[in-house]
Amino acid sequence: MRYYLAVSFCLLLHCGFTQNTKIDSINNLIRKEQSDTTRINLINRKIDFLSSVNLDSAIILGEQNAQSAQKINFYQGELDARVKLSTNYCYKGNYAAAEQQFIFLAGFIKPHDSVSLADLYTNRGLMYGMQSRYDSSIKLSEKAIGIYERHNILNSLADVYTNIAIGYQQLSNFPKALEYEQKSLKLAESLNDETSQAYTLLNLANTYQNIGDSAKAEQAFLKSVNLALKKDLKNVELYGYSNLSSLYSAYEQWNKSYQYGMKAANLATEFGDQGIKAASLSKAALALAKLNKIKEAIALNRQAILVADSSNQQLNISQAQSAMGEIYYLDKDYKTAIVHYEKSFDALSGSDIYLEAYAEAYKNLSSCYEFTGDYKKALLNHKLFASITDSVRRKDNVRKATELSMNYDFEKKQAIAKAEQDKKDEKAKRIKNQQLFIIFALAIAVLAVVVIAIIQFRNSRHKQKANLLLRREKQKAESTLSELKSTQAQLIQSEKMASLGELTAGIAHEIQNPLNFVNNFSEVNEELITELIDEIDNNNIPEVKAIAADLQQNLSKINYHGKRADAIVKGMLQHSRKSSGAKEPTDINALCDEYLRLSYHGLRAKDKNFNAEFKTSLDENAGKINIIPQDIGRVLLNLFNNAFYAVNERRKNEGEKFKALISVATQRVHNSPSGNESIEIKVIDNGNGIPQNVINKIFQPFFTTKPTGEGTGLGLSLTYDIITKQHNGTINVESKEGEGTTFIITLPV
Repeated sequence: MRYYLAVSFCLLLHCGFTQNTKIDSINNLIRKEQSDTTRINLINRKIDFLSSVNLDSAIILGEQNAQSAQKINFYQGELDARVKLSTNYCYKGNYAAAEQQFIFLAGFIKPHDSVSLADLYTNRGLMYGMQSRYDSSIKLSEKAIGIYERHNILNSLADVYTNIAIGYQQLSNFPKALEYEQKSLKLAESLNDETSQAYTLLNLANTYQNIGDSAKAEQAFLKSVNLALKKDLKNVELYGYSNLSSLYSAYEQWNKSYQYGMKAANLATEFGDQGIKAASLSKAALALAKLNKIKEAIALNRQAILVADSSNQQLNISQAQSAMGEIYYLDKDYKTAIVHYEKSFDALSGSDIYLEAYAEAYKNLSSCYEFTGDYKKALLNHKLFASITDSVRRKDNVRKATELSMNYDFEKKQAIAKAEQDKKDEKAKRIKNQQLFIIFALAIAVLAVVVIAIIQFRNSRHKQKANLLLRREKQKAESTLSELKSTQAQLIQSEKMASLGELTAGIAHEIQNPLNFVNNFSEVNEELITELIDEIDNNNIPEVKAIAADLQQNLSKINYHGKRADAIVKGMLQHSRKSSGAKEPTDINALCDEYLRLSYHGLRAKDKNFNAEFKTSLDENAGKINIIPQDIGRVLLNLFNNAFYAVNERRKNEGEKFKALISVATQRVHNSPSGNESIEIKVIDNGNGIPQNVINKIFQPFFTTKPTGEGTGLGLSLTYDIITKQHNGTINVESKEGEGTTFIITLPV
């Protein structure tokens, strides 16, 4: 927790790293955390980071976290949240809300919790500093020092040293300011805390500037900004830019002053700090005025006044009005300049501020009154100018500050020299130790060689054993792999045999119909022959001729159905014979129709209760294509069997109200403007569908959605290989749970 003076008095919030990645990391921890207390602690850490990125977000989250901690009676969590909340309200300029938090904390902090009490002193001192009540700020901060020293809380001690230093800066007591800044910097360096160093260097640079050591001031400002960029401290970075604007203004480098002022103002907008934004805009406006761009300067400073008024920080309001007064003074519009100078001093009424910058304002105001003929007020303001100048520029004041600076530099150089000498002594000691080590090493070398030889011998034996074990494991792995390949081949053969079984059942059903006709007409003929013999004995020639005609007709029917059965058997043998792997022109429509019926009758043969409607939509233009008919037949049979299985399972769940439907469709399609054609085959069912979480796995070997024992998991895997590898085609699946599945096969013509 720090505040800082540039030309205006600005306040800095001391936070750690503010990287967005840090906030993202904490957000992830918060989402995963189950413990309420740990989550509250994590949110408090997030507030630390947000405080240097977005004050509004930090305040909203702080209010929520304080209430959450209060609900579960988590003392430390609520305490931390409210301390951070009070600080952020200060930086937002909402002192009434900050004071409410301080009053609450005064009664909330437990009597033995002295460290939290010190934090309260520090934060309240911070607020007094922001309100330009520097004596009160210093007194409260000094009360916190004793507590931090007793508990050895060095980080907080460094912070409070800096806060006191800034108070003394505002009172123009630069020796005291420099004393506390040097204490803070030493602590930060001893802790290797580059974040604290960045803040302290920023304040130290300002003190150097006030005592007239511009070279050291510029060096410290730039070092502070570099550390801020390294640690992603946006607030330090923007205050560094704002103060560099002031420094280059003192050098009369107006372009640089304007550039750094605008850079700070833009960064302050992103950060949400209205106070420093107003101050930086005023500095940029003054630089424009010095460059004789009066209209642009007035317009920019009007914006600064609006922002300053919204910040609710009197010092910033005073600065913006004073800057406007100086711009009109440069433009020789003395009456308007007087109005703004008086507003500037009215804003600081009751404050402890005592700076040389305001001596210059009194000097200019005196000149304005002189030019407008009000010599009495001109004299009064000139006296105020002289009084402040004499106090601020007392030789003893500057001399003491300069001595402190020189002593600090001298002590630092001595420390560096001592460190260098310590390094030399350490190096000499190290060389001596190295020599002793070499002697001992040589003495041990022989023993080491013997030990190494023994170890090498043992390692060799172990290596031989390991190699033997490795060879055995390799042989075992090769044997296991061979068994796996054999098992895989057996499973594939089992799948093929299962398909053959389905095919056989269908063939049996197809043959059964013509055989029934043959049997029936044979039995009728036996009866007719008996009647024929009787009629011959009776010499009933007309009846004999009639019976003979019936016999002839029945024999024709027997011959017809016998040939039909023969054709079925020959056709099935053609499709079920061992594949030669050679492609041949095949009527794809006939193949689809034939295997659809075989699949249906095969399932009917196994389950008499099974029934389903099946439809075909076969493109007459499909014609014949070059395929391996036995393999494509196996693909179709597998898809039809799966489809009938799916609708049967849904029928079992929904009962007779469900109407099972299987469809097969073919279509000749053009794949590209070049005229390439393909045949598209769709097998559609209205079964239960395939779950979306497994649909990408169905073509993997051994994967099945059927219950254990009802499927090998190889059917669709073999189908995929036949279509894609043997026929250069594609097979895709579309499915919706509870609605059905569509398999789409594309075969090149």
